[in-house]
Amino acid sequence: MKKARIASGSRRTVLVLLPAALAACVVAPPPRRQGPPIVQAQVTIAPPPPRVEAPPPPPAPGYYWVSGHWRWDGASYVWEPGHWVAPRPREVFVPAHWSQEGGAWVFHPGGWRRMEVPPPVDVVDVPRPPPPPRVEPIPPPPGPAFFWVNGHWRWERGEHVWVPGHWEGARPGYHWVAPHWVVVGPNWRFVPGQWRPN
Repeated sequence: MKKARIASGSRRTVLVLLPAALAACVVAPPPRRQGPPIVQAQVTIAPPPPRVEAPPPPPAPGYYWVSGHWRWDGASYVWEPGHWVAPRPREVFVPAHWSQEGGAWVFHPGGWRRMEVPPPVDVVDVPRPPPPPRVEPIPPPPGPAFFWVNGHWRWERGEHVWVPGHWEGARPGYHWVAPHWVVVGPNWRFVPGQWRPN
């Protein structure tokens, strides 16, 4: 009888203390990472030239194509295919890329970056979406510190016009934001390519 009362009292104590203990537990989401992406690999061997990819149809209007890239698996380069990404308001997806720094090739993972600078003054809004991106042959790079910028559609004289891709020289301390289209109400807005500080 005495044991039953102690057990019953212990249960009451636990039931009284449990809500207080749970209230003390705060589960917060991880903080949103700011700044440049974390460097994941440094390799002394240059990555191969990028592969030519034929993008499949986008899953929905407004998506834009992120080209594939080479990643280092610890022993060799492995190709990661491109993919479509859904747009995010006031953000842009910076593709993964390699840069030559201090005699080594450094990998910078792709990720979303906030667009801090207001859009350019000469905004181009058009009534219809651009066609799917074209498949282009990629010529050899002119040097080790260059990266490939995919071609894109531009609006000119009432129609979409293809602008071919090209090699671009890397700029230390900056990343390239590729030109792309975003949905704004019933229209499509062109965001030109631009350099942004890391």
